[in-house]
Amino acid sequence: MWTSLDRRPFAVDVIVGVVAFGFFGCLDVFRTGWITLPVDALFALALVFRRRSPGTALGISWLGALVQLLVLPSFINGNVMLAVVIFATSLSESRLVRRLGLASSLAGGVVASVKLVLITGLFLPHGQHASQLAVSRVIYFVGVAGVIAAALSLFWLLGTITGTRRALIAARLERLEGDQELLRAELRVAQETERTRLSREMHDVIGHSLAVIIAQSDGARYAVAKNPQAATDALGVINQSARSALDDVSDLLNVLSGGDGHEGSLGIADLEGLVANLRSSGLVVEVAETGHRLQLSTAGDLALYRVVQEALTNALKHGGPGTRVDVAISWTVDGVGVTTHTTEDGGPGLIAEADRPRLGGYGLAGMVERVRLVGGTVESGPRVDGVTGFGVAARIPHHPGAPE
Repeated sequence: MWTSLDRRPFAVDVIVGVVAFGFFGCLDVFRTGWITLPVDALFALALVFRRRSPGTALGISWLGALVQLLVLPSFINGNVMLAVVIFATSLSESRLVRRLGLASSLAGGVVASVKLVLITGLFLPHGQHASQLAVSRVIYFVGVAGVIAAALSLFWLLGTITGTRRALIAARLERLEGDQELLRAELRVAQETERTRLSREMHDVIGHSLAVIIAQSDGARYAVAKNPQAATDALGVINQSARSALDDVSDLLNVLSGGDGHEGSLGIADLEGLVANLRSSGLVVEVAETGHRLQLSTAGDLALYRVVQEALTNALKHGGPGTRVDVAISWTVDGVGVTTHTTEDGGPGLIAEADRPRLGGYGLAGMVERVRLVGGTVESGPRVDGVTGFGVAARIPHHPGAPE
């Protein structure tokens, strides 16, 4: 199907028709007389409708051509307008109209030849035989019909080429619009992915430090009257945790602004400091490591650290000081497994039940996503061995030759 790119206002076509009627009408009146004006008017009217309704314009043109054939004594200059109408039919969105335009080009040559026969009579000089006269008439008729049909068909062919070119341009524009929409969709996905990553990073960076600060501040509040030294130590831990959180946030902002930062360098080597920090907040942590350590990728090493950090931080938030967490790290030739078992003492956690939905929701999801991105798996849920608590089991694969 053609798609016309020319959507000029109908008023412009009316002006073109009026100007064409005035120009060709004057030429034909001076040459033949006023009798030509109705035919010129029909051709001009066809010119007006050639864009809006090429089929209608073609019908009007045929009406004018038949009137010219039957009434006028000779051809008129307004026939030039017929070529423009034929050109317009080849641009139509209707296949039928395009075919009728081509058929009209061929039939127009025949009609013009008939008109010439009526005008000239086709008598050859005296002395020619009748058979030669008949052959000459046929040759003349066919020649004229062929020339006129070829001329009209040339306009139809030019229109077809123009329509094809316009259709190709429209297809290219549509493809470009589709590509742009695809790019916009990819951008939206990238933005959503980045928002998710930022939420996960902020939770990992801030959540751990806030849990430690809450635990230490509660301890300091209860110990300030009976054990000032313990309160002082707790305030020192709070100060250290707050500074550490500030450094982590600064590193994260540095990474987001295009800097290097060192957040990605966290890994199993930093677990000792993490465990010590949480032990100082009252969490009872036991770590058991078996097997030979492998060199994980940077992302895998960070995922291992974040799994342990999230498990310990959740134990402190929801179980409170005195909660026991057993961490088992087992190395094999194809990766590392991390298992944490939390044993709660039934005491209140650091975060009130009403506040947990508001403060939580990102940690476990972020932990699962981190491990998934490095090709690992995570399972978590309440313990099934009859002990009140929570368990996390993660598996992080080792990829030899992975980027450090």
